[in-house]
Amino acid sequence: MTNKPYHHGDLRNSLIDAGIELINQEGIKHFSLRKVAALCDVSHAAPYSHFQNKEELLEAMQDHVTDQFMEVLKDSVQSCPNQDEPYTLIQMGKSYVMFFIKNPQYFQFLFSQSCMEINLSLDADAGKNFPPFELFKTAAIHILENTGMSKEKMEDIIISSWATVHGLASIATMKNVHYDKDWETKIEDIICNK
Repeated sequence: MTNKPYHHGDLRNSLIDAGIELINQEGIKHFSLRKVAALCDVSHAAPYSHFQNKEELLEAMQDHVTDQFMEVLKDSVQSCPNQDEPYTLIQMGKSYVMFFIKNPQYFQFLFSQSCMEINLSLDADAGKNFPPFELFKTAAIHILENTGMSKEKMEDIIISSWATVHGLASIATMKNVHYDKDWETKIEDIICNK
């Protein structure tokens, strides 16, 4: 890791980015505000002007990534002319994978957090579920409920679809996995042929 000086006036976001880098490199056990400050090349007291403790910074880091991820997924839904069509789910899947290809540090960070929970059940409490998964599940239910299939079959399709895009994102962000095609042009083919 190298020290990355922050842009004056944007220390909060620099601390968030440095915190994500630190956790990805050293793990949560070695996470501290002092180490994050060192990565930003500021005094060890500087983070306290934005965060009371490391838990508050960690929460801000999770919110930062989740908010960006949700914005990308919502934009993909809004870009579809008919949101009642299965193509909406394909677009969400493409956006899901491309978000993490463009931000691989977020994938490792986000899905390594013990407080991040995904409940795959259709009956899960939406307020307690990981918002990006809940958005995908809601869109899928909206599309699938008019097909006449059973609730159990809908749940199976939703889990299978999410596993496909999540698996693609995982593979695409692994440093030791190589693919000679352009992910962005191939994702739809891969999703549709699962």
